[in-house]
Amino acid sequence: MTLKSLGWSDFFAKELQSLELGDEIIPARVSRNSKHIYHVICEKGKFIARVSGAFRHQAKESSDYPSVGDWVPIKIGSDGLEGEIRGLLPRRTVFSRQAVSASGTESKSYEQIVATNVDVAFLIAALDGARGFNLRRIERYLTLTSNSGADPVILLNKADLSSDLETDLEQAKSIAAGAPIHAICALEEGGIEPLRQYVGDGKTVVLLGPSGIGKSTIINGIAGEEMMRTSEVRKSDSRGRHTTTWSELLVLRSGGVLIDTPGLRDVQLWSDESSIGKTFREIIEIAENCRFRNCNHSTEPGCAVIEALESGKISESRLTSYKKQKKEIIDSSRRRELGEKKKHEPPVRPRRKAQRKKR
Repeated sequence: MTLKSLGWSDFFAKELQSLELGDEIIPARVSRNSKHIYHVICEKGKFIARVSGAFRHQAKESSDYPSVGDWVPIKIGSDGLEGEIRGLLPRRTVFSRQAVSASGTESKSYEQIVATNVDVAFLIAALDGARGFNLRRIERYLTLTSNSGADPVILLNKADLSSDLETDLEQAKSIAAGAPIHAICALEEGGIEPLRQYVGDGKTVVLLGPSGIGKSTIINGIAGEEMMRTSEVRKSDSRGRHTTTWSELLVLRSGGVLIDTPGLRDVQLWSDESSIGKTFREIIEIAENCRFRNCNHSTEPGCAVIEALESGKISESRLTSYKKQKKEIIDSSRRRELGEKKKHEPPVRPRRKAQRKKR
């Protein structure tokens, strides 16, 4: 196993060199994270690692800690079994979603990192007639990928179970924003051959999609061996079972890296408004002809988007999805800004008993 096969590049080499951490430090890649106990892979093999005290002291947010796919400088202990993480190299690409924690009457948005340093994202749907083929969900994955910096590829798995494959493909193309689309059947012999062009030595591919769409089966097909356990969907409601409950980086013998993720049925966006520009490119282009710059595309006179809707150039469901994503991103940004302001506010001191009695 070489660093290059794990995705190491000149970009990371320069960043590591600039840290000047000493000769005992070696680069490793995080393959799994379990409550701040990290599984890492390097040229010397696989190790368990923990962050150093200095690292923990400097980390302010959960996103400051290593995530699956990250490159970290580590020092192997004298026992040769565990390592200590001394830093975190800059991320080329980051897949993040919004998570919300509630405290009393307030809620706080924070960044939950799914995977990092990814080259290609397989956005997977299933054509088995259940709930696996959802255009609105694919649009969210496209925005997520656009914000990350990776290249999206849409996979329509279980194509043999589609009642109308041609229509399914046309629907996917209508929202793909130029991303490649492949209709496959991962269980068939040679079913994953179209995907091999995206997998190779030094490349990292992440698989995103809800449970029950065949992510584990696709991984096993690409690997040519059973790397992941698979489960059948429930017959009662056609919902998938969570075979994977955490993100995990897998190194292929044939070269390349795959990152499997838990089933993401509901994706709360963590991005800025520019990210939806690629997902809804045609709406953005039409909106440039609106009379008002701050047009909400609802009831404003001279709205080019409403005219396009009435003429059938765009669908109502597509426009509704665009508005929903935009509002979600704006609301999330406001919560983050509010959270940043509160960090710098002095804490409110509780009144003493004597002060309360005087009142």
